[in-house]
Amino acid sequence: MKKPDLTLTRRNLLGAGSAVTLIFAAGVLWRAKERGVLGPAPSDAYTPWDLWNATETKGTPLALVAAGILSSSPHNTQPWIFHVSADRIELYADTSRNLGAFDPYLREMHIGLGCAVETMVHAAGPNGYRVAVEAPTGNLLTLTDRKTPVLAAALALSPLSSPAEEDSLYQAIPMRHTNRHPYDRARGLPPSAKAIMADVAEEEGIQLYLFEDGQARTQFDEAVVAATEEIITDHEMVEASSAWMRESSADVLKYRDGLNFDTAGLAPWLTLAAKLLPSLPAEEGHKAWLDQTRNSQLPSAPLTGFIAVRDRYDRAQSLAVGRVWARMQLTATALGFSMQPVNQPIETVDRERQLGKESKSEARLTEITGDAAWQPTFAFRAGFPTTTCAISPRRPLKSVVA
Repeated sequence: MKKPDLTLTRRNLLGAGSAVTLIFAAGVLWRAKERGVLGPAPSDAYTPWDLWNATETKGTPLALVAAGILSSSPHNTQPWIFHVSADRIELYADTSRNLGAFDPYLREMHIGLGCAVETMVHAAGPNGYRVAVEAPTGNLLTLTDRKTPVLAAALALSPLSSPAEEDSLYQAIPMRHTNRHPYDRARGLPPSAKAIMADVAEEEGIQLYLFEDGQARTQFDEAVVAATEEIITDHEMVEASSAWMRESSADVLKYRDGLNFDTAGLAPWLTLAAKLLPSLPAEEGHKAWLDQTRNSQLPSAPLTGFIAVRDRYDRAQSLAVGRVWARMQLTATALGFSMQPVNQPIETVDRERQLGKESKSEARLTEITGDAAWQPTFAFRAGFPTTTCAISPRRPLKSVVA
């Protein structure tokens, strides 16, 4: 038998190299497709953004729900269930969609539900309805069930003689997105925007703190960074957060919720690397979140702030905060700037309470505001973004209407 020629000639080497290259390229292409590198994730996960004002639901209570599901929610958990009749929409907290150690008392969940309420309120008039909101009563600390839906709010509907005109906030509903990219620090927000924010908070009996520069702004930034550092060393919190990360296009299409690389506010090359390279351990991924918070998001924001209430665990007050946040975000969208939650300093308040630890986080917040009677329950940054952001997936109406 003739022995095979194993001589490393240029031709043999090139042939072998071509085979390796083809195998490597095929692997990269497969992973690129699986991770959504070659284009956006499957469009079915995003159709609610296009169908929110569809002809078939226009002028019906479902039109309000179609707008409501586009609202902001913690980690894009979309923790809502809607019961709809001809003259009433009941909004339930889907307690099974909780963030665990990140939100042990469902405080952030209720804020997200308040966002949905406010969005539906703005959609009511143009769809021919007058709306009255019925807020919940009670305290979040007593809500221990994480399986049974809990009534969070109700909207009583009555017909208008004719649909109201579409105002700027209604038109902003499908344009509102959470932009996690850097903002333009040199371009401050117009004074009118800050005045509107203050008026919105005052209407709901809520205290708003705004920080642009000076000692309070420095303390705010330091508090967010310190809280983020604490979170990323808390294994249970990291795991709770990671459970809502959708890394592949298949997961985005399957779940239609949560966070993904496209909406993370990363530089294009980092987004590409995150999709192509093997997944990092959860703790390493959250260290990148810390770096982004400390080195990009906070330094680039011309404005930061707290939304504060008398009792952050009061259900009605939590819902009101969500309504304020939604109106502020819609206002920002109408005026061309963006707003992003940076709620880490309050999330560590919840966590310390859950673990029975000394409330160092609460003390940090009081030092910033100077008033212990008002409890910050929401933190944010605002500014004109330097980059447009991707939209986040949404579950369809049929998945959230019972």
